Amino acid sequence: MSAAIHISGVTKTFGAKTALDDVSLEIPRGQIFGFLGPNGAGKTTAIRCLMDFIRPDAGSMTILGKDARRDSPALKHVVGYLSSEAGLHPHWTAKTHIDFLGGIKGRGRADELVKLLELDTGRKVSDLSSGNRQKLAIVLAFLGRPELLIMDEPTRALDPLLQNQLYRLLKDFAAGGGTVFFSSHNLSEVQQICDGVAVIKDGRIVAAEAMQDILNMNLHSVKATAKEPFRLEDFSLKGVEVLTHNRHAVSLKVSGNLDAVMKLLARYHVTDVEITHASLEDAFMEYYS
Repeated sequence: MSAAIHISGVTKTFGAKTALDDVSLEIPRGQIFGFLGPNGAGKTTAIRCLMDFIRPDAGSMTILGKDARRDSPALKHVVGYLSSEAGLHPHWTAKTHIDFLGGIKGRGRADELVKLLELDTGRKVSDLSSGNRQKLAIVLAFLGRPELLIMDEPTRALDPLLQNQLYRLLKDFAAGGGTVFFSSHNLSEVQQICDGVAVIKDGRIVAAEAMQDILNMNLHSVKATAKEPFRLEDFSLKGVEVLTHNRHAVSLKVSGNLDAVMKLLARYHVTDVEITHASLEDAFMEYYS
């Protein structure tokens, strides 16, 4: 079975600015896949190229085994899309939006999701809060029978309860055989629900890993206190970075085996030590360092 999304050697420039630089990425079917990076890294540009709203200067993209550009009209019927800035008509009600797009793609789970998200469909978009506009955008993304959801910052403007509601929807969608590809700045949500993650920096993919592989990175935070002062020069070890040091306390980032650090600390009269595994945020910052 072909991948849900396959991106090969994609480059996109805007004048002198290279937004995507030889990007290659593959997202298996049936996964929730996170796309991480700060503003300007290239996330939205990649998503807009996938949706054929803009076209790359080089490279190729396939979605569900079809060419993202040549087969774009057909793909719109099986791909649900949520933009980071949904283009909703300010004078239409939520119901008008759902009826209009539902008449093209099919209503699918629209009525169920409207009830679940407690969306007031009778009000004009201009009268809706940012959170309710995002609810509407989510309902529209699920219209028809999508096999793939492509979402740019899907939890934007949602309160924590609605964020968790969306997480459950995405998990259920993937459990039923669907695939989700979404961009996010929220590292905790990516860690919570994603099967895989790619990190993009300055238009280039700097990491694309299974989530468990990232969480299993041999990266730790070590904090220790001792009766006598720590000698900073003792911590000049391979893979060890001193984050903070104030005589009787030291905080370290350790990449690799902990043995050398533990043997070093054993030479002191340590009164307290705390060792924690790297979070996704730690790993993310490691990729960006």
